[in-house]
Order: sequence, then structure tokens, then C-alpha cells
Amino acid sequence: MNIESNLILLLSSIIICAIFTRFAISFFTKLQILDIPNERRAHNHPTPSCGGVAIVLTFIIGLILYDIVIQPHNLYSSFLIPLIFAATISLFDDIKPLQPILRLIAHIAISAFVIDTYLPPKTLFHNELPIYIDYLMTIIALTAFMNVYNFMDGIDGITSTQSIHLSLTIIILCLLHYNNIAKVDLILSLSIITLGSSMSFLYFNWNPAKIFLGDVGSISLGLINGICLILIAASEQRLFLSAVIASLYYIADGGGTILIRLAKKEKIWLPHLNHFFQQANRKGMNHKTICSKIALCNLMLMLLSIGALYYPIISFAFALLTVMIILIHFSQ
Repeated sequence: MNIESNLILLLSSIIICAIFTRFAISFFTKLQILDIPNERRAHNHPTPSCGGVAIVLTFIIGLILYDIVIQPHNLYSSFLIPLIFAATISLFDDIKPLQPILRLIAHIAISAFVIDTYLPPKTLFHNELPIYIDYLMTIIALTAFMNVYNFMDGIDGITSTQSIHLSLTIIILCLLHYNNIAKVDLILSLSIITLGSSMSFLYFNWNPAKIFLGDVGSISLGLINGICLILIAASEQRLFLSAVIASLYYIADGGGTILIRLAKKEKIWLPHLNHFFQQANRKGMNHKTICSKIALCNLMLMLLSIGALYYPIISFAFALLTVMIILIHFSQ
């Protein structure tokens, strides 16, 4: 691991994403690719969407730079194949919505390719299950994570804030268990670019947002963070719990809301305002306050994720309590 090279990658990602995001605001505004407010949206003004293109372009340049200059012959840029495919499908969906079943099939195919390419010889459940069941459940988990990440992108700054939290937590876990984590250098490179690009994008996406990620951004970030968490979770049993704790707020709010909507026989792929953080917004809490409280919750989850390496049961119990408190707070 070369600390100096990774710092260069981080700074490059911040600068590159800032440049592309600034350009994207002007470009998508001129093309009139705007997110229009309605009763199922949490914003009040037409805002350019598809800003996630800036993050994807940052990954393209960052991973190629990593392969050519920082770590030649690692071929981490091969990850761009599924990333660009996911981003392209999502960009088309942003511009002209696709049929939900087509999106789902594409997401499953992308997840299957990524899992088959990067997970072996590890298994997510540490050989506790037959390998074909393990891989099937891992594909479902990654597909679900990508979509939850997309569904949760409902107010200014939330997904950028979440991506900063997850990428930073992943980097810390990798540094603490560098010799035990599968594909650790790939995870670090992906997470460093995620951290840099999310920090840049948050500057433009903080309330009042000048641009939105769109599906192209949220699905891409869901794919990147999802595979990094899966690779960490597959490396050791305690790291499995650390990965779950790190993403617990999104899992609880996103997954819990989906289950509630399914129980009500609602179409879960349609926009809505039923997430716990959206309930808080409907009751008058502004975007900045909500994101700040989620960031505080995530800071606690980061510490507990690290703590799970040493005190797994206690850390998981406190993580559940932390998330329950904020969900109850948002729903009151």
C-alpha cells in the first residue's frame, strides 16, 4: 500500500469531480434534463439531474490513472466494464424511464458479473452454505443494495453524505485488516475515489442543491459501495458484522420502508415520500438538519463498525439501538 499514491488519487478525484460537476450543471440545464417538483418529490424548484455522470467520469479517469501511473498491471480499470454498463442503463432511465422489469434484469446481470468476477474464492457466508446458494444470495444482496441506495436518494445531500461515510469506514477497515481482506487494494482504490468524488459532489448537492445525482449516480455508488462491503464481509466473520453495521441506517430505513410498502401492496419502484427521513421532512425538518442527523448517526455506526472487530455482540446491539432511535425520531 502506497500512502502517497492514494493521497494523490484522493486529491485527483476531488478536483476532477468538481470540474465535471460544474460542467454537468450547465450541460443538463441547457438540455432541459431537469427533475421537476411534484407531490412525490421533496424539492421545490426544477433542478438538473444526471449529476452522477460526473462521478462515473471521475471513476473512469481515476481507475485508468491508478492502473497506468500508480499500480501498473493491476488492471483495476476492468471494474469499469460493469460500472459503465450500470451507469448507461441508469442514464437512459433518468432521461426516459425504462420498464421496472428491464431495470431489474440489468441490475441482476451486473451483480452476477461483479460477484463472479471479484468474489471467488471467498464466499459471503464463509462456506456455511452450499456455494451456489451463497452466490445466489450474494447476487440478490448486491442487487437489493443498489436499489435501496437509489430509493434512499430522496433529499439534498443524503446519498453523498452516506457515500462519504461508507467509503471512509471501508478505508479504515481495510487499513486495520489490510492483510486479511480479499482484493484489499481494489477496495481501497474504489473507496478513495468514492470518498473524493462524493466530497466534491456534496458541495453542489448540499441544500439547496444545484444538481441531483439521478439514478446514474445513486445506482453507480450503490454498486461500488455494495461490492466493497461484500468483499470485506466475505473476508472474515467479524468483518461481516462490521460491514452490516456500517450500512445499517440505509438498510433499516430503505429496507424497512420497502417491506412496509409491500405490505400495503404499493408499487415499490414508484417515487414516494414514505422513508423515515422523508416523514421528518414532511413534518417540517429541513434537508440540512436531516442530513446532519444522519451523518451523526453514521459517525456512531462507523465507531461501532470498528468496535465490532473486538466486541461484536455489544457493538451490533448498540448499532441497532442507534438506528432505532433516529428512525423513531424521524417518524414522530
